[in-house]
Amino acid sequence: MKKIVSFEASDNLKNLEGFTKTILSFNQKKYSMFKDMANKHGWDSIYVNDIRYDLLRMAIMDFHISKGFFTISDLTGITDLNIRSIERFLKKIVVAGYLDKRSSGKDKRVVEYFATDKSLLLLKIYLKLLKEGAGLFKISPEKTAELSDMTTEELEKYLAWSEDKV
Repeated sequence: MKKIVSFEASDNLKNLEGFTKTILSFNQKKYSMFKDMANKHGWDSIYVNDIRYDLLRMAIMDFHISKGFFTISDLTGITDLNIRSIERFLKKIVVAGYLDKRSSGKDKRVVEYFATDKSLLLLKIYLKLLKEGAGLFKISPEKTAELSDMTTEELEKYLAWSEDKV
């Protein structure tokens, strides 16, 4: 017969309390920051509350940094969102002015999306979250920079840049 262990009976569970409080605090801060941005810029609440859109935003930022643009095919497969949901999301952020949409020079059927100055606000939010998270997890600026694959000076410059307008 298999023994069932309840949460209350676990000796190690109490050791996780600090970790769960830290993760909860970080996620509350993240939610609060995105909720503020949603209120300021008229985002639909689904794009704040659904983690899948957060993954898409991070992928968009990564593609902008690594190759300067992205296409819809870059975003498919990152989440279980269907193509129509991704298209609706992209249409809303284009209308809101976060992205410019252009036909590819090679194939007119392929649409490329480019960042606007307004989209830098999202990057600033993520940098601010990085700073908040490092503080919550008690990670030094040097270690945070190392994890981010940059120098401490570069990280401090970007964090200072993220402080205004967010």
